[in-house]
Amino acid sequence: MKNIILTFLFTSLLLVSCNDTPVNLEVANDEAKAFISSQFDFFTNSSLEEAKATFASDAVLIGTDEAEFFSGWDQIEPSIKGQLAIKNPKFNTRDLNMVMSSSGDMASYTQLLDFTFIIGQEPGEINNVRNSGVIKKIENEWKVVQIHWSIGLQGQAVEYEY
Repeated sequence: MKNIILTFLFTSLLLVSCNDTPVNLEVANDEAKAFISSQFDFFTNSSLEEAKATFASDAVLIGTDEAEFFSGWDQIEPSIKGQLAIKNPKFNTRDLNMVMSSSGDMASYTQLLDFTFIIGQEPGEINNVRNSGVIKKIENEWKVVQIHWSIGLQGQAVEYEY
């Protein structure tokens, strides 16, 4: 009987000691916000390698064009290569809203941004772009697992009262 009790106590102690270290959500929030604010650095640096390090291998990218629905780096890469022809890109973001998972390894976010750039010799500017996504910590590095860009229409696409 004594052996059964000791075995039970030892097993219980072993199970309790196997719990993961608690997540510091404040640190996770700070890391995620820093990643979100730097996620477009690959544009500024015109670096395909930085882009590859930014996206998860199975990431989903949804752009403003109806054809821009890419799943996985193999589909995303050609689009990024084309976008890197954009010169002098500048992103001004605002109104970041981020929700962190309780495990501290995944966050969803929304933000607005203004984007200025040069294509060829022509300057361009797109304002009030709606950008949302999901980032996840994979092998201790934050990665984009889903990103969506949209530009609002004037008026409603589907009429309804609000």
